[in-house]
Amino acid sequence: MKRPITWCLGVLAAGILATGAAAQEPLTADAIVARMRANATAVEDFEAHLTVQTYDGGAVKLTQELRLSLLQPDKMRQEYLSPDYLAGNLTVIVGDAMWTYIAAIETWFSKDLSLLSDAEQPWLAFRQVLRHVQDELWAYDFELLDSEGVYHLRGTGTSAEAVYGAIEIWVDPDTFVPRRRLLYDTDRNLLVDARILDVVEVVAGVFVARRLETYDEAGALRSTIVYDSVSVNQGLAPALFAVPEEASP
Repeated sequence: MKRPITWCLGVLAAGILATGAAAQEPLTADAIVARMRANATAVEDFEAHLTVQTYDGGAVKLTQELRLSLLQPDKMRQEYLSPDYLAGNLTVIVGDAMWTYIAAIETWFSKDLSLLSDAEQPWLAFRQVLRHVQDELWAYDFELLDSEGVYHLRGTGTSAEAVYGAIEIWVDPDTFVPRRRLLYDTDRNLLVDARILDVVEVVAGVFVARRLETYDEAGALRSTIVYDSVSVNQGLAPALFAVPEEASP
């Protein structure tokens, strides 16, 4: 296996954003992947309230709430709202610099993300919609398996940087929002089955998936992410992503 899967916040949030675009047939696998990338990165800014629940034995084990903000080309801000022991914790990423604030000890920590591999990149599932962040798909060779009603792609890892052994993606031909993603290890064992649901047009031509569900190899529900209070292209101020002077190393 490439690595164990941690059932945590951020698993498979990629692909929630797209701008509507009419498909031009025929499309190759590479063209479909390029359209997904282009549509997501056309969004200038994004902000939403997230409710994340993890499950064990069919019951909710943990509920977390946070506020996520993204600003092109390379800025992310993520703040925990609940539970109480996480509330106030904050992560800000600008380019390759990451700052994390732990509210319980009132302390900032910093990290240089350029020193990390793709598999080690924090919050990549959210950040890869940013233009200056390399997404997880670059390390795969994709083939188109089916184009009847939905594009079904399979990607095989072609680089040591590939986080997974293989990826399968079902892509809506109108919005280019993925509907489902299957992630496999290098032995082709299923790691995660992610289902992207409740896709809505939040502003003209921009679509957001408001619910994601992940299942394990046995088909058991392991996590849900629900997006609400979504705003897109509302002109987020760069000052939102600033950190105090004491946060700098």
